[in-house]
Amino acid sequence: MNHSSQGWASEGQPQAPGQYGQALAPTPYPNPAPLTMVEIQHYWLSRYDRVTAGEPAAIIRSADPATKGHALAYVHVPQDAPKGGRTARPPFHVSGPQGESFCSVRSIGEGGYDVYGGDGTAIGRITRRDGRVLPWPRRAHWTLQPATGAQPLTAKRGTVRGWMLWSTLGFPLYLVFWVVSAVQGLLLLLVGDKDEAKKETAWELGAPSRALWHPSGGSDTVVDYRGGSTFHIESQRLDLRLAYAQAVLHVWDGI
Repeated sequence: MNHSSQGWASEGQPQAPGQYGQALAPTPYPNPAPLTMVEIQHYWLSRYDRVTAGEPAAIIRSADPATKGHALAYVHVPQDAPKGGRTARPPFHVSGPQGESFCSVRSIGEGGYDVYGGDGTAIGRITRRDGRVLPWPRRAHWTLQPATGAQPLTAKRGTVRGWMLWSTLGFPLYLVFWVVSAVQGLLLLLVGDKDEAKKETAWELGAPSRALWHPSGGSDTVVDYRGGSTFHIESQRLDLRLAYAQAVLHVWDGI
């Protein structure tokens, strides 16, 4: 599937979202500050089918020190939407604090997602490609393609330096702690303490997760994911609605 700007433009007029991810009534999009810092509260994102009807599955909050914790937007996923896995997340829409529609997102398959404004106008396309080890190593990576035809932004999971440190230090330590935790968990299980056994085997040291979105071939960062579900967005260089959609999909991966 071609996700280049030429490929996007050749598809003609965008289609409005279907049954799932249907946006609310369109509203004017606010002019954001030069730098927007947000964090995604996503406790219910992967369990959206259990969320009370009308309640959000995730909340996008300000991470700016002056307004930290202030709700900026809400993510809604239909309870009856089919679960498509990492390469085809259920459709969802993002609304503002007063219920105004920001955008809606729907999967087009193979890790691709189309993003629309409240009036059904195409905002952009997001694609995700899995990482792999064989036949040659490749990090998971994302592409943000604005519908305006602007240069796409790309990001890969973890920095080169981060993966080098992980390979030489982090991964060996992870194996040691995993083996120790597994043995302790097994011993606790043998004596009948299932709760403590689960705690011991749940220990986890995550691989590098920082992601920097920048123009292809460029080094200037437009979106910076620093872990902890926090994103720094150069919001005058990227439609904030497209950035919100990418942030939600990113944390949905559990990174």
